Amino acid sequence: MAGCEGRLRCPQEILGRAARHVGQSIGDSIPKWDGDYSMAMRKAELARMTWAEAKDAFQTNPVILVPMGSCEEHGPAVPVGDYRYMAHLARHIGEHTGAIACPAIPWGYSEDLKAFPGTLTIRPETLAAILEDHLDCLLRFGLDHIMFVVGHRGDLPIVEHVARKVRAQHHLRVASMEPLAWYDDEWKRHVYTTTAPHTGHGTDPMQSLAMYLYPDEVRLDLIQPGNEPAWRARPFRGTSDTFTEEHVWHLYLNYDEVSANGVVGDVTLPNANIGQRTMTHLIDIGCQIVREFAKVPTRC
Repeated sequence: MAGCEGRLRCPQEILGRAARHVGQSIGDSIPKWDGDYSMAMRKAELARMTWAEAKDAFQTNPVILVPMGSCEEHGPAVPVGDYRYMAHLARHIGEHTGAIACPAIPWGYSEDLKAFPGTLTIRPETLAAILEDHLDCLLRFGLDHIMFVVGHRGDLPIVEHVARKVRAQHHLRVASMEPLAWYDDEWKRHVYTTTAPHTGHGTDPMQSLAMYLYPDEVRLDLIQPGNEPAWRARPFRGTSDTFTEEHVWHLYLNYDEVSANGVVGDVTLPNANIGQRTMTHLIDIGCQIVREFAKVPTRC
C-alpha cells in the first residue's frame, strides 16, 4: 500500500495488476499509456467509446450522426420501437464512412397515435429541447458536421426549427436526412413483385424491416388486414390530408379515427428479404450522403 495512496493509477498499472491477479502475463503486449487512443480502431458508436476515445475521435472532426425515430404503433404485429431502425442504419453508415453515430433518440412527436398502447409521444418543445441539449454537448468540442438521421416524418419540422436556431446562434449549418423517403415508388417497383404494392402505416416498410432485424419480436399470429384510411366516408391520406374532388385540404384527426387497428396497406407483402434489401438500400444512399456532407462547408 505504501506509495500507492494519494495518486491515480494509470491504465498500464491497473491492467498489469489485473493480469497478475488472474495469473496471466500481459507484459509488453500492453501499449504504454500516453493519453492517445489513435492506435485503436475507432468505434462507430459514441455509446461504446470511453471519454478518452471520444476525445481522440473528435479531434478529426468527423460527421456526427444523431439517429432519431419514435416509439409508436405499427399495427398489432410489429414492435413499436421503430427508432431502432435508424440506430442500426446510423451505425452501419458510421462503419463505412468514419462517421460517429450518437445513441438514438427514441421518442418523437406522435400525438396522432397515442390512442394505441405502447405509443410514447413527447411535446414538440420537449423534443426541441432534447435536440438543443444534444447539440450543445457536441458543439462545445468544435464539431461542425452534425446530421440528424430522422426516421419519423413528424419530427422534421422540429428538427428544422432547431437547426435554424443553431444557425442563428452558432453560425453553423446543421443537416438532416430522411432515410424512409428513399423507400419511394421507384424502390417499391424494384423490390416487390406486384406493380402497385399497397404499403402504408402498419405494413411496409416497417414490417419488413422488423422481420429482418427483429424476427423474434414480430407477432405474425396477431396480423390483421389493413384498410383504406377514411373518416365518415371521406378518404384520407395519413391523418390530415383529405380531398374535395382533386384538391387537398387538412383536417387533423387521430390515427384510430381513420384506422381502428392502425394498419393501412397489404399485410401479405412484407418479408425479411425485402427488409434486408431495403436496409442495404438505405445504408448505401446514407453513405453517399454522409461522404458528400463531409465536404460541405458548414460554418457561416
